[in-house]
Amino acid sequence: MKNECCPDEYCHSGLKPEKTRRLVEGLSIYLANLNILYVKLHNLHWNVVGVGFFDLHEKTGELYEAIAEKFDIVAERIKMLGCYPPASMRDYLEIGSIDELPSENISTACVAKIILEDFCEMLKLIRMIDPLAKEARDDCTVGILAEAMCFFEKHIWFFTAYLTKC
Repeated sequence: MKNECCPDEYCHSGLKPEKTRRLVEGLSIYLANLNILYVKLHNLHWNVVGVGFFDLHEKTGELYEAIAEKFDIVAERIKMLGCYPPASMRDYLEIGSIDELPSENISTACVAKIILEDFCEMLKLIRMIDPLAKEARDDCTVGILAEAMCFFEKHIWFFTAYLTKC
């Protein structure tokens, strides 16, 4: 997927185009992962079974709503940077690093493990994009990524604790 960005020497945001292009490439992968994760969390929400069903059904609903807010913020940031965000499932599946999940019953322990693994992948990706935002001197994107790091770290802690045996 090719992302067309600001062609001028400086983008309207005041950032240099080459640094902006590299940053947008990273943000586009992040956006794709957020969208795949959004669909995947719905799948887990609808298909979770077993002990702890009520808690994980509620938690996955809370998470997909939070992810929806994040992908809107990231898509809008890409637009503010003068570029077009990926906006089709084909694009997301092509550039994302998170896998889809078949629609089938999934035990609560498996749901927690899947979310933990995906959230670790998201955190790893954000930590790769963050230096690009800092190098571009894009404080707005740095702030978005910092908030996202805190969100994913907190939920990694939650799901690690959930999966820990006494």
